[in-house]
Amino acid sequence: MAKTTAHIRRHLRASQPIAALLDEIERREQLLCAIRQGLPAELAKHCCQAALSAGELTLFVDSPVWVDRLRFLCPKLIGSDLISGLASLDTEVKACKVRVLPQASASLSPLPRPDEGAVVASRVGDSPAEDGRSALSQALARLARTLGLSPP
Repeated sequence: MAKTTAHIRRHLRASQPIAALLDEIERREQLLCAIRQGLPAELAKHCCQAALSAGELTLFVDSPVWVDRLRFLCPKLIGSDLISGLASLDTEVKACKVRVLPQASASLSPLPRPDEGAVVASRVGDSPAEDGRSALSQALARLARTLGLSPP
């Protein structure tokens, strides 16, 4: 018995909300391509995303270094035939903003967690019966014993 397969995009398009999101993604990709064509090559590779909402064009760059350079070119982009010539644009571009995309890899990667028992034991000392320790050292030793993190 032969099974028929279909591309996942066809299944996603069956849902109206997801189909609307896919259409918006395609519209933004077309807009970004048109904007990149009008930018210098050095700047075009740092322009990551573009969005158009209520006549306001928002451009996203990958680093704060490129924000001012792109802002300088915004008036040229607003009057550009590349942007206004897109068939998917139904509004005139009146303003332009430039934003920096946050670094996704830096914000999603968890910080390494040290072995808590080893850290507490190394800071408190090997034997809890040392005389002449500071009040902080004694408090940490009591806390470590309470939590069971240091050897008895």
